[in-house]
Amino acid sequence: MSDATTSTGTELSRRTRAANLERMRRETFDIVVIGGGATGAGMALDAVSRGLTVALVEKHDFASGTSSRSSKLIHGGLRYLEHFEFALVREGLRERARLRRNAPHLGQPLPFLIPVYQSSERSPLGNQVLKLRLGLTLYDWLAGRQNFARHRWLTTAQALAFAPHLSVEGLRGAFVYYDGLTDDARLVIEIIKTAAGRGAVVANYVAASGFVERDSRIRGVAVTDTLSGEPLTVTGRIVINATGVWADDVMRLSDPAAARTLRPSKGIHVVLPAAKLNTRAAVLIPSLGEQRFLFVIPWQERIVIGTTDTDYAGDIEDPQATADEVRRVIESAAQSFPDANITTDDVISSFAGLRPLAGGAGATKELSRREVIIETKKGLISIIGGKLTTWRAMGERAVDRAVERLAANAPAAPIARSRSAEINLAHSERFADGINSEAARLASEFAVPQATAAHLLQSYGGNCTAVLELTRRRPELKQRLIADLPHVEAEVVYAAGQEMAMTVEDFLSRRTRISLLARDGGAACVARVTELLAECDASC
Repeated sequence: MSDATTSTGTELSRRTRAANLERMRRETFDIVVIGGGATGAGMALDAVSRGLTVALVEKHDFASGTSSRSSKLIHGGLRYLEHFEFALVREGLRERARLRRNAPHLGQPLPFLIPVYQSSERSPLGNQVLKLRLGLTLYDWLAGRQNFARHRWLTTAQALAFAPHLSVEGLRGAFVYYDGLTDDARLVIEIIKTAAGRGAVVANYVAASGFVERDSRIRGVAVTDTLSGEPLTVTGRIVINATGVWADDVMRLSDPAAARTLRPSKGIHVVLPAAKLNTRAAVLIPSLGEQRFLFVIPWQERIVIGTTDTDYAGDIEDPQATADEVRRVIESAAQSFPDANITTDDVISSFAGLRPLAGGAGATKELSRREVIIETKKGLISIIGGKLTTWRAMGERAVDRAVERLAANAPAAPIARSRSAEINLAHSERFADGINSEAARLASEFAVPQATAAHLLQSYGGNCTAVLELTRRRPELKQRLIADLPHVEAEVVYAAGQEMAMTVEDFLSRRTRISLLARDGGAACVARVTELLAECDASC
């Protein structure tokens, strides 16, 4: 493929970060993006695809907020059909297909099972077979020719082949339909890397503390490098606030009297060993005590169960899954899979995230997942709400608004159209022959177990070769970090040199998902990760 449609490699290290901060001091950018989650990263990628200059700052690490705490799904949102949000569902399904094309390892098709019981209370979406069939038919139709596969009805025996521990009492059968599975944090990292490879100037651990104004218009951001404590100013013609649940706080840096625009909604998940359920599909189950359902999702040799949806008024910096919330999720799963004997002792980890929903009356589960773009009199553009699946489309719309303002202020040079829909992430063309054959080839070429090669392909896409190349010079980097997980030491070196991992937590929580997958949260490998990061700090 031509360079116009593929991602380009670039160093993203501690040294890169320092150089980027220096550039931010000196240069004036077309757009400054505040926020390094999926939406902000998507804006940076979209803007550079049009030839605009972009700086992006994130006060913690990339994807450290909501964008690493999702249900790991890329989907249209089947339940949104009930609220007649057909345009939102269609867009989600279109973006699902684009991600599958542009980064197959980050948008893998997954079957979803909807069990139907004699009792409507035991069926996650009720037991009205005709209504469910019509809804799934509409879902397939909205996906069009880019659909992964059409839904179908399964007999009880066929349903149990997908989910052998599913309760059989009163089970009439099940519907199966298809959506996408992702690694949310890895998705954000790949978007950031691709944007940087195309010219975006990015830095994590840079916190906005105020705005720079000229002629009553915002023309830059006062920020602080939180690792060094040094202040600096990033100058830009347009500033976009893409900070998720922090969006109101950022808007109030410009206008302390600004009205609140969002309602944080808390969702929690628990992670279990895959062997507890042995399910080959995601399964929808009723959530006890709520008029909603939970997803039971096979993910990275584990099972992720969630999500809840409740109003949240606590500390937005560090939402936690409470013991009572975890217990309720486990009890819901235990009721739907009675012979699996699930208890809270099986929980490997749990996590909580906050949805930055555009404010409104009623229960949070009823609020639209469509984003809202707000522009203040001083020119600050903020994006509120949205969902992970539509990161690219949201980024395009926000940059469209910025382009309108840029053109009005300096109409001399036309700005190119968005190309973000065409850009591959992580050299995804490497998947042309399928992941299994590619994993076998890499295992042979680099003398690593095929399980290691498969894991690296699933995590890094075509960039997995860059990880494996590190082991040619240093064979000891083939060693696993944790005995029962496939992650190897070379990933630490790659994360430090190519993905701007600055801390042990960056690596364990977002460059990899060890903190969710290991029962000790990765404590067993902290010393080795620390050692490898220190080596990289000295040389990168």
